[in-house]
Amino acid sequence: MMKKYFLRIFLGSMLIAGAVIGSLFIPLPRQDFRKQSVQSLRVVDRHGIVLREFLNDQEGRGIWKSLTEISPHVCTATISVEDKRFYSHFGIDPIAVGRSIVQNIRALHFISGGSTITQQVIRNVYHHPRTIPNKLLEMWYALRLERMMTKEEIVEQYLNRAPYGNQLYGIEAASRWYFEKPAGDLSPAEAAFLAALPNSPSLLNPNKNPDAPAVRQKKVLQRMYVQKFLTKEDYDRACVQPIQLISTEAQFKAPHAVEVAVESSSPAHGGTIQTTIDFAMQEQIQWLMRGHLKKLQSKNVNNAAVIVIDNATMEIRALVGSVNFFDMKHNGQVNGATALRQPGSAIKPFTYALALEHGMTPATVFPDIPTAIPDHHGDYVPENYDKHYHGPVRARTALACSYNVPAVRVLQSVGKSALLNKLIDVGCSSLNKDAEFYGYGLTLGNAEVSLLQLTTAYAVFPNHGMWKPSRIVLNAGATTNMHRAFDEKTAFLITDMLKDPVARRPAFGRNFHFPFHCAVKTGTTKDYKDNWTVGYTTTYTVGVWVGNFSGDEMRRVSGVSGAGPIFTDIMMFLHTVPFGMAPADFEIPNGLIQCTVCARSGKIPAASCSKTLQEWFVQGNVPTDQCSIHKEFLVTDRQGGTTRRVFEIFPQEYKQWTITEGIPMPPPSAAPIVQKRTNDSYKLSIVSPNNGDYFTIDPILRSEYQTITISGFIPESCRNVKLKINNEKEIPYSSQGIQWKLKKGVFRFQLIAMNHNDYVVSNNVYITVE
Repeated sequence: MMKKYFLRIFLGSMLIAGAVIGSLFIPLPRQDFRKQSVQSLRVVDRHGIVLREFLNDQEGRGIWKSLTEISPHVCTATISVEDKRFYSHFGIDPIAVGRSIVQNIRALHFISGGSTITQQVIRNVYHHPRTIPNKLLEMWYALRLERMMTKEEIVEQYLNRAPYGNQLYGIEAASRWYFEKPAGDLSPAEAAFLAALPNSPSLLNPNKNPDAPAVRQKKVLQRMYVQKFLTKEDYDRACVQPIQLISTEAQFKAPHAVEVAVESSSPAHGGTIQTTIDFAMQEQIQWLMRGHLKKLQSKNVNNAAVIVIDNATMEIRALVGSVNFFDMKHNGQVNGATALRQPGSAIKPFTYALALEHGMTPATVFPDIPTAIPDHHGDYVPENYDKHYHGPVRARTALACSYNVPAVRVLQSVGKSALLNKLIDVGCSSLNKDAEFYGYGLTLGNAEVSLLQLTTAYAVFPNHGMWKPSRIVLNAGATTNMHRAFDEKTAFLITDMLKDPVARRPAFGRNFHFPFHCAVKTGTTKDYKDNWTVGYTTTYTVGVWVGNFSGDEMRRVSGVSGAGPIFTDIMMFLHTVPFGMAPADFEIPNGLIQCTVCARSGKIPAASCSKTLQEWFVQGNVPTDQCSIHKEFLVTDRQGGTTRRVFEIFPQEYKQWTITEGIPMPPPSAAPIVQKRTNDSYKLSIVSPNNGDYFTIDPILRSEYQTITISGFIPESCRNVKLKINNEKEIPYSSQGIQWKLKKGVFRFQLIAMNHNDYVVSNNVYITVE
């Protein structure tokens, strides 16, 4: 009976032992050790330069490399410090386990686990909590792993999974992060430095405590020498080799651009996003920005942002969201390229472009005089940046000099809703309120847009009126989401106005002087919280914002003195080798002609006009009426002699402005000299009212009695004559003229008719009614 009992115990023990031994031959799931599990998301520039790596499914960065692609010094350093009997044990090191037990007993708490490299691979794969049962499970798994992989495969698994601090997993990611070189190029000193980190990645973090890993590195080198992995000569050389760590800023290249790229592509874990960013260009631009910001610090200017877009492809070549991403004091991590800010006058070109498509010309004159416009919020009273009024101003000058009053009058002529819809049409999607919410301040930039939105919108002009979305991911394919926003003739006229140094000289002097054609527009908010400069050549469109992310006001820094110099230097830099050459001139589209006009009135010069200039017009929209401002008088002096003298005679609405400016008027005794009418006077034309006339609605008189007569000169050859008022329905014209009821706004009148078999139009007449 006793024999049978012991036999059963023996057989049971043998079965258990057999099961345990047999289980060692059961392989672990191969998919648990797949290489893809440590692949991180890499973001690179257009040339393949790594900008940043993002978390993989282990919440770290990793790039899998085979053992042959890793410096042998890394393997020997790791084995010497982590598991010196690696090649002789079978997954568990009994000596190390025994030593750790003694150390733990003496310390009365857990201080050492005696884990082999194989066990650490298991821990890095399965992430078991560090308990005694799990330690036993880890040992069992290690024994099984040794049966299914070679020692070299196990080392490869370890080096690609070990934590090296800063959310880095794997020696390749660590090597590139700390030394900006592949793991295959690591020296013995650098290999020992990195091999020291997995022991305690947090405490030995070189970015936070560079001295701690340096001390442990010396111990690793010593062990490599003792274990004969290094010769005495190599050991001595490694001990004195300085460790040059890459700065944190260099490890985060183009951080804001990377964030935009990842958000726009929504990638899964792993893989590579190739951006359109040219990092060499981006880096140089950032240095330019920093140099300019140093000069502006005394004026409380602490940040800036820049966008550079390639017009041909709409690829974003540079996106700098702040001067220094790591400047916590000045909120450097805020992305100024995508943050919503008020653009100020930088929005005006779209108002003028819209007006050009509704009959305005660059020579159309608008009154820059004190103006009060009733709107939803009460009377809107615009003021110019220079606090002065400039009288009759041609659209070209008004836009180039960024005068506010004419811009508001132009908006009156096209309508607030039309401008809002056009801004949304060119990508300013942040404008989510109705037109009445923004009011007339919309054309002065009171609605918030991002620098990226506005720069993309500006590219519609060098792209001949075609709007295309910008893109920052290179391998996303060319976009087909494009449409015509403006006629190509309109795009050229806006460009010609914005690149005209003579037109902008009254306001900006000789700022923005380039050796090539460059269109440019500035913007400054009323409270000096934001200033902008946006412009373009045929090659690039560039947007610059300057200000403070805190919202603090700058000390009287405008778009000219703040963003302007940065813009100028960037444009000069972009059009030099290696990023480009001098850009081509802007092409003149068909359907445009140049005519001579009076510089003051924008009309056909009269004999008395002393200053004329060449202006572009769309064919069929050339002015036909002569200048009525410059008039010649016969003036009698005190001795009774007479001289011919030209005076500027302005419409009644300019009376106060002429007095303020001290514009001379003809003396009462002066006799006007009547000039003969030219042949142009006998063309189809509007005779009354005069261009620029100003009318006021009487608040007491009944509205049906408040009318004006619109009359014209109709040549005998003209038939089917109609009056066109703004974009309203055409009204048949009668020989007695048309009685038109006054209503508030700015209105454009034009006669159209058939002359034989040709379609002809008259001059444009603009009036203001308040």
